[in-house]
Amino acid sequence: MIRYIFLALFLIAAPAAEAKQRKVIEELPADIVDNNYVAAVTVTIADSAREKFDKIEEKALAKRAEAGLTPYDPANPSDVQPAADTYDTLPFSAMLPLVMRDVTREWGLDESKGKAVDLKITIETIRTANAAVAMLIGSADELAGLIDVVDPATGANIGSFYVHVLNAHSGWGGMLIRGGGIRERLAEEFALESARVLTGSTKKDWKKRLKEKQKAQKASNVASTD
Repeated sequence: MIRYIFLALFLIAAPAAEAKQRKVIEELPADIVDNNYVAAVTVTIADSAREKFDKIEEKALAKRAEAGLTPYDPANPSDVQPAADTYDTLPFSAMLPLVMRDVTREWGLDESKGKAVDLKITIETIRTANAAVAMLIGSADELAGLIDVVDPATGANIGSFYVHVLNAHSGWGGMLIRGGGIRERLAEEFALESARVLTGSTKKDWKKRLKEKQKAQKASNVASTD
């Protein structure tokens, strides 16, 4: 109960201008921070997000049909490990775990590192910017939810944090820059903020990791053209 009261206060106090936020509610054990990898992710959609979520989900299903893909089947091996360029055709409950896995592994949290953890994510807010409103007063793409970190061996909760991604847009220029793939971009930013908690990265450390990633990518691109 205490953590939900804390969460409500955090949401009330959160400034709209902040693009991305994360707030630790229950600290992870020190021996787990930056010494873990995500084994499984389950996604629950809270009632507060259900109406907007259903509309966004319908668009993903339509994209899948337009792409000529068969309906998503979690028992189909090709759907369990789909290509990244088909993420936008997947149900949110299948897409977000894949993005969480991809991003956390990208930041060094893979099977070779430490303890397996499961993530139980409760999405409490999801919405996309309204173009008409954006023209007048601005609107935003938003994704927010609670992440419980669970020990898969015991089922015990070993930490919790809240992530709130809010990308504001205003005017025609803002909406044009916004582009497409909104749901997937929100998921990636949500995963990035989660990775910051799981790795214990400060803002300074995060920038260092980002520079190292860009340097490695640049070296890879050079190598591939030789």
